[in-house]
Formats: sequence, C-alpha cells, structure tokens
Amino acid sequence: MITFLDNKALLALIGIFIFLSALILIRPLSGKKIACSSYLKYSWAFFLILMVSEIFSFSYAALGWTVVSFLILREYFSLVDLRIQDRLGILAAYLSIPFMMYLIVIDWYNMFVISIPVYSFLLIPFLISISGKDTNGAIYAIGTIDFGLFLFVFCLGHLAYLSLFSTWMAAMLVINVAICDIAFLLLKEKIQDKKKLIYLNLMVPVPITVGLSLLLSAWTGIPMDHAIILGLMIPALVVIGHHTVSYFEVDLGIIEDEAKPGKGLIINNAKSLLYTAPIVFHYIRYFLF
Repeated sequence: MITFLDNKALLALIGIFIFLSALILIRPLSGKKIACSSYLKYSWAFFLILMVSEIFSFSYAALGWTVVSFLILREYFSLVDLRIQDRLGILAAYLSIPFMMYLIVIDWYNMFVISIPVYSFLLIPFLISISGKDTNGAIYAIGTIDFGLFLFVFCLGHLAYLSLFSTWMAAMLVINVAICDIAFLLLKEKIQDKKKLIYLNLMVPVPITVGLSLLLSAWTGIPMDHAIILGLMIPALVVIGHHTVSYFEVDLGIIEDEAKPGKGLIINNAKSLLYTAPIVFHYIRYFLF
C-alpha cells in the first residue's frame, strides 16, 4: 500500500508550493525586494490549484481555475471601454467560464473545443443586439468581449484541461514558462537590442526547459522524444505569446513595469501562458492520447 510519504510526485509538488510560499513571505518580512516577485505569486496560485487537484480531486481544483479565469477576464473588462447596454454580453462572457469548466470536469473534449468558439461567440452578439437600440459601437463591443473571452479564458482553460490529464504535465508547463519569463526579465536588464533579446530569449532557456521536461518525464508520462520537442517548443511559444500580448497591452494602457492588481498585473503575469497552454495541450492530446 502506497502511503502519503511514498508519493514522491506529490511531495515534490508540496515542496515547490512551500518554497514559493517562503519566497513570497520573504519580501514583507525582510523588507527586501525579491527579483521576479510578481511571477512568483501567479506561480504560487497555480501550484496551489495543482496541489489541491493532486491531494483531493480535479473537481475542487476546477473552482480554482474558475476563479483565476474570472479574475483575468474581470481585469481585462476593467481596462476596455464598453457601453452600459453591453452588460448582457459581459454577463454571458462570465457565465461561459463555469460552462467551460464543467465540460473540462466531465472530460467532454469535443464540446469543450466549441463551447466558447461557437456557442459563446454566437450568444454574445445576440444578447447585445437585444440589450439596447443604439447600434453605434456594437461591433467594437462584440469584438472586444469575444476577444477577451477567447484569449484570457479559453486559452487559459487549456491549462486547466491539461491538469485534468496529469497534474505534473501542467506543473511542467508552468515551471518551464516561469523559467522563460524569469530569463526574459534578467536578459531585459542587460540587453537593449530588441532583436538580440528575442534571439536570446529563444535560445537561453532551451537547455533548462529540455532538461526539465526530460527530468519530469517519469511523472508526466511524456515519452522522452516528445519531452525534448516540448522543451524546444515552449521557449518559442513564450516569446510569441509575450510579444503578441505585450502589443495589446499598450492599447489597454498597461505599463509593464507599473502594472498593479486590477490594472493589468494579472494579464501581464499570465500572458506567456496564453499561447503556450493551448498549443502544448493539443500537441500532448494529439500525440499521447
């Protein structure tokens, strides 16, 4: 019979969570600034959810993923200019989160992949059309709501679904993305040339992401050849996601170095996952399931 202490994968998960908790507590207790402290907080939240999933069940963890999705979508809506009559469309966007999460919990993949791209996408314009007679700005409102729902909820939902497959698959992805983000922040302080910075962001994390993916293959269940491919893919996807969402952040008025909770901090911290999570998820599902 396997005891709690014999479950090395779970102990490692708890150990990472405790380590992140300690790092987060260092700053207020010592008064010292911790490098990449904002990234530590979202990584801590993700590992809390993963730990709950591993110890209890994914059904409980799904509540955590729902809260994260709600917070990032709410932050996005607080940064865009929408009309009062768009409130039904906004409500539909929020209600799409538990709808999507329920489909993940029951593992209904075929419905999951069309839940937001089809049903929410079609429902939101209908609700906006019956909410008021003023048609000025309707297309902008529909596009704005649907864009936020696709990018910040549906894409992040793939990370939740990946954690249903395997807690350590999701943990591997979160750790590798965090490594890429930290490498970017450290390189950004030293490299001013943008092209050189992008090149280094593509290359520098690769040995670590490949090595970590291989190291965790026994717990993730990912064969070594696919682990190498994922280790190579993730830095490139992080660079693409970081660049793309940073482009939109300018339009949203988010200043990366000055982002605060509710004012772009959640979006800024999670942006590298938004492109990485869906592509890694579908790669794993296609080749391994």
